[in-house]
Order: sequence, then structure tokens, then C-alpha cells
Amino acid sequence: MKVAKTSEDHQVQPDDYCRVDKYLTLFSTKWTAHIVWLLGQSDEMRFGQIRKQLALVSSKVLTERLKLLQQHGFVWRRQENTIPVTVNYGLTHKGKELAQIVDAIVQKADDWDSM
Repeated sequence: MKVAKTSEDHQVQPDDYCRVDKYLTLFSTKWTAHIVWLLGQSDEMRFGQIRKQLALVSSKVLTERLKLLQQHGFVWRRQENTIPVTVNYGLTHKGKELAQIVDAIVQKADDWDSM
């Protein structure tokens, strides 16, 4: 049986485990929902723009999360061979669907906080 690993390389669950749990684990990883929400606000963003908007996340962690989201098909990456290299990110169709879910959670959190 294969075992799924996170970017921190620790066991999460077997590959054939509950798909819901697989995605909840992915989305609950620190900064992941923030990144999806932020990318959902525009068609594409450069790495530096994302980094500036999420000032508390390190470049290393941001890179890891973007790679993780890209591996799962939620984010696309385009590199332009300029000097310095320009890297743009955006949401795939699947990522846009996820952004709608994140938006709904944000709205509900706002509702609950205003009670």
C-alpha cells in the first residue's frame, strides 16, 4: 500500500483512504486556503505579488504550498525567461471551484463573527 506524504514528508494517510479526508488535509495545510483565496481575486499574480499580500508567510513555505496546489491541479504556473525570471500563478478550473468554496467559508465566518 502506498502512503501519501505531505510537503513536510510525514505520513498523512494511505492513497486509497477517504478522498474527502485527503482534500480536507490538503486545504487545511497552513496558508493553502489563503493562497487559493488570494489567487481567486485576480486572473494571475506574480510570485512577488502573492508574497507581498501574504506578508507573514516565508518564501520557502509559499513556494512549497504553490507546488503542492500545482501538483493537485488547483494552480497553474507560467515562467517567462526574462531577467530576472518572471513567474506567474493562477487558478485552474478546479482551483476556481475551490476558490468559490473558500469564499463561502469566508462569508460564513464573517456572519458568525458578527453574531
